[in-house]
Amino acid sequence: MEDQAAQGMGDESPTNLIINYLPQTLTDEEYRSMFLSIGPIKSAKIIRDRATGYSYGFGFVDYQHAADADRAIATLNGLQLQNKRIKVAKARMGGENIKGANLYVRSLPVQWTETELNKLFEPYGKIIQSRVLVDLQTGVSKRVGFVLYNTRQEAEAAIRSLSGTTPEGCTEPILIKFADDNSKKMKPPNVQYVPTPMFPGHGPGPMRNQGNRFRYNPMSGNYNVQSSALNVNQGGYAIFAYNIGSNATERTLWQLFSPFGTVQKVNVIMEPGKGVCKGYGFVTMTNFQEAQNAINHLNGFYFQGRPLQVSFKQ
Repeated sequence: MEDQAAQGMGDESPTNLIINYLPQTLTDEEYRSMFLSIGPIKSAKIIRDRATGYSYGFGFVDYQHAADADRAIATLNGLQLQNKRIKVAKARMGGENIKGANLYVRSLPVQWTETELNKLFEPYGKIIQSRVLVDLQTGVSKRVGFVLYNTRQEAEAAIRSLSGTTPEGCTEPILIKFADDNSKKMKPPNVQYVPTPMFPGHGPGPMRNQGNRFRYNPMSGNYNVQSSALNVNQGGYAIFAYNIGSNATERTLWQLFSPFGTVQKVNVIMEPGKGVCKGYGFVTMTNFQEAQNAINHLNGFYFQGRPLQVSFKQ
């Protein structure tokens, strides 16, 4: 029975996906919309701390059809979202139990990053994700981190072996506990995010906030505040993208447009029976100003040696 249970936990679900390396500021609505654009879903959930709402940086999406799950992996795995490159893969059966394998680590050396953290914890199991928290204002480590394992048993092994010890490179014992045990004492941490520009000279993509939304203006180098009330068209704003090349896929359009805001869906127009793109496609974005910003910066942008033609769909 024990072997069967272990095998069951290791089986992949044909429709359930696990998504790692989600930006901290990604909202539940944006997350759901991104995966819904691929096909109908049963559920979409970002795993958060119950007490604080703080995102652990990963989530699950369960599709109605296995083909859509496979297409989501092909389209969205490796997609750059803000300063993160997300990882999309099939989840294990019962995969949401993974949240019981998240560790809270305290008293880390101030100079440690995720590299040193992973090196310390890798001997005890498969690490799904790790994070070292830094102060938003100073960029200095808060000496606190999280390590998410593949199974709770792996996390327990790490606690038994490491908690209370002084590993090489540390000057004092580190404290390790399950993250859920610490939730009532924790406040949502201020995490330093350094936006990563996708297009040379265009500055970073949008930073998201639940209320007012902060948008980076590459022309002025400043952040502008945009009220969420501007998003009055719940159906989205359709954009026509031409000259994207014969090798373009849905992933191509996601990568081009997602740095500028929330993409609801993409559609690449293919040559019937040939499996190649006709050179154009359509993108639907949730917010008008995000759509306008994408048009302003992508129209005329040289992509794979060709100038793009981007405008609102007529």
